Amino acid sequence: MKKKIFITIDTECAGLKDPVYDIGWTIHDKKGEIFAQYHALVREVFTDGEKMVKAYFAKKIFSDYAPMLDAGEISIQNWSTIVDIMRGQIEEFGVNVVAAYNLGFDVRALKMTNDMFGDGSPVFAGKPVQLLDLWQFACEVLLNTATYKKTANANGWVSPVGNIKTSAEMAYRFIINNPEFIEDHTALSDALIETEILAKCFAKKGKVPYGVMNAQPWRIVNEK
Repeated sequence: MKKKIFITIDTECAGLKDPVYDIGWTIHDKKGEIFAQYHALVREVFTDGEKMVKAYFAKKIFSDYAPMLDAGEISIQNWSTIVDIMRGQIEEFGVNVVAAYNLGFDVRALKMTNDMFGDGSPVFAGKPVQLLDLWQFACEVLLNTATYKKTANANGWVSPVGNIKTSAEMAYRFIINNPEFIEDHTALSDALIETEILAKCFAKKGKVPYGVMNAQPWRIVNEK
């Protein structure tokens, strides 16, 4: 059986119907060993003040991104350059699985951005890959347990309507046993924690839900 090599991607958008302004990814195996990582701001979006002023995390322009740019920890790149780098690393490392927490969102955001600023072809053009929604995976093997539900209820990880929360932030709090953890909501940082969540899910040795997206996995954890 061919070894699984993953690219775990996170994207940040100004709104649900807006293109990507921040993208980060890791390339790794199922144990979470990272072979490469990348982080960039999308020039066509990030430098558009009208788009960025309405971004949900707009304050991060000054609190997070400005210091990261000053320190050389992130760069601003044309979208076409970012896609070329991604495709090159997918080829270089033999990536055969694309993963993200709530992958359906990221796939839509990548397509929209590539339609607007790229060549309009699939971002993963020319490379057959499997898709793995880590939200689905986590809800099936990690969060649908008595231990998680007890922990979530004890810490108040419950929505106003009474549903146990199943976000990447909650999953990561659970696996590191730190109820105070707050997700950065910058793309590479989030991709790194999602890489750890993936490794934890694989360690459970359950069935892997390849190809399942947009299936409302939170319902699995909240079935009565």
